[in-house]
Amino acid sequence: MKQSLSTQEAQRVASTHIGVVGGGQLGLMLGEAAQQMGFPGLVVLDPTPQSPASAVAEQLVGSLKDPVALQQLAARVDILTYEIEHINTEALSALQKQGYTLYPAPSLLAIIQNKYRQKEFLSQRGIPVAPFLSIDTPADLEIAIERWGFPLVLKAKKDAYDGRGNARINSRDDIEAAFQKLGDRELYVEQCLDLEKELGVMVARNVRGEIATHPVVEMIHARDICHIVLAPAPIDPAFQQEVQEIARRTIADLEGVGIFGIEFFLDKQGKIWLNEIAPRPHNLGHYTIEACETSQFEQHLRAVTDLSLGSTAMRYPAAVMINILGERNGPADPRWSKPYDAERVFVHLYGKRETKIDRKMGHITVVGDNLQDVYEQAKEARAALSI
Repeated sequence: MKQSLSTQEAQRVASTHIGVVGGGQLGLMLGEAAQQMGFPGLVVLDPTPQSPASAVAEQLVGSLKDPVALQQLAARVDILTYEIEHINTEALSALQKQGYTLYPAPSLLAIIQNKYRQKEFLSQRGIPVAPFLSIDTPADLEIAIERWGFPLVLKAKKDAYDGRGNARINSRDDIEAAFQKLGDRELYVEQCLDLEKELGVMVARNVRGEIATHPVVEMIHARDICHIVLAPAPIDPAFQQEVQEIARRTIADLEGVGIFGIEFFLDKQGKIWLNEIAPRPHNLGHYTIEACETSQFEQHLRAVTDLSLGSTAMRYPAAVMINILGERNGPADPRWSKPYDAERVFVHLYGKRETKIDRKMGHITVVGDNLQDVYEQAKEARAALSI
């Protein structure tokens, strides 16, 4: 929700034009936050005409990796940011060298885009990550098997998200299929941890180095997609504190500016492991729009424009976010089988004209006093919607 600004901050907001590389649902919600805060308007770059963000922002139609299109976007704005990480870091670095302001920095993005390089960066700084090994030859996989046994996860180093780029290896019988799935991509392998829960946290850092974390949440995945978020995570407060401390240290080490979604594992021995970082707003933080004093989208805008960071306190004791994932292929046609309580149930449809199986079409956030009750209400609301 909108936080008050000082007179100086309000003047900065009113005079700052922001460009976003990517015009999907994250760009849409960034645009909505920018309108509420009083920014003069967002300009987004996206290859799909009438992208979701175009409902609240001016859109340039073009490839996210096209240096010419990126230059055109940068020339229109004061600050450039992005809502997707699979973009052209070389072109962004060139823009930065020309004097354009860009957050998070292209050098940080280059680390995060390559998941193996990300693991190396974190491991070298003492951040707990699952044991990993680069797979440069078939013999390297044998080293991993000898070292850790099964199960293992074979992963693509680049261009992997929502489980696309992962292949689980439970035994030798799975090895051939795993390599076939991931083709000739650059690969690494991770030891599988015995998981109790998957956790996540949004952490923001502004230009002057102030850091703020939202509450730690539990993530429940469906087909490797973050499907349900429980806030706050039903875990021991000591784990909440540990995850937030690791998140703050990680973003400080990266010298990140903006908001970051960080995914963690809690194993059955009670150990916390950092899984991966997204240098942008994240699905795990959608609940913050209604449930927290400052949403992840407002916080990102505050961070990249070097405003003071907003309060991350929850406005309700409990919140649950459930993704609206496509269940068929064809034109989108949202329909409700029964009404919902608009005071406690908040529905966000992203305006995508075509639905596809597992495509993120929207999300529902439910708030209340008891996490289990809210969870049941969220599942009921989702079941009442077809799309």
